[in-house]
Amino acid sequence: MDAERRLRSRGYRLTPQRRAVLEALAGEGGRPLDTSQIHKRVSREFPGIGLATVYRTLELLVELGIALPVHLHEGSRHYELNTGEHRHHLVCLSCGEVQPFRGCDPGELAERVRDESDFLVTSHCLSLFGICGSCRSPGRGR
Repeated sequence: MDAERRLRSRGYRLTPQRRAVLEALAGEGGRPLDTSQIHKRVSREFPGIGLATVYRTLELLVELGIALPVHLHEGSRHYELNTGEHRHHLVCLSCGEVQPFRGCDPGELAERVRDESDFLVTSHCLSLFGICGSCRSPGRGR
């Protein structure tokens, strides 16, 4: 994925603020971030950047397919870069750690949903909740 090429093809520039948002997302190694976390990271380079600018940038990146919204069943939406790789997330209910989970065959489920409800599935997201290995280890109380 070439974010600058994709932006330019739709008439947008890769502004320093947009680049900073992309770098914030890329800097987490695939861990989804919520808008306030992204704003905090971008504010280090651009102290005057407003939260509204971060929201608008994320909306644009999602619209262009550069970033993806991630639903972790929390109050705020999270985002990650679209690497072209389909993945889901494992969420620790103890420490809040979010890990990517690869491996999913939605075809059978999509067919079943279509057959049973006449609903055409076009995409999906999956978050699995539990307790991570670190939190379950001896000495952590779980």
